[in-house]
Amino acid sequence: MVQISNKPNINGIKNASEDADYSSKLIAREGKLFAGLLATRTQGFAIGILLAVILLVLIPAIVKLCGM
Repeated sequence: MVQISNKPNINGIKNASEDADYSSKLIAREGKLFAGLLATRTQGFAIGILLAVILLVLIPAIVKLCGM
């Protein structure tokens, strides 16, 4: 005999809500990452310029002073 259940099949609703939850968390994570990137961009430019000066000016000057 086949038993008939009176419980609704909510697997589709659960899957859709899990997908929406995952998507909202992913969007929030991306927004936080972008905000952090904007907050540190000037510091990154300053470090990059300083590193470029060290590599292009100071190291050749030290090599020249050492007589190489």
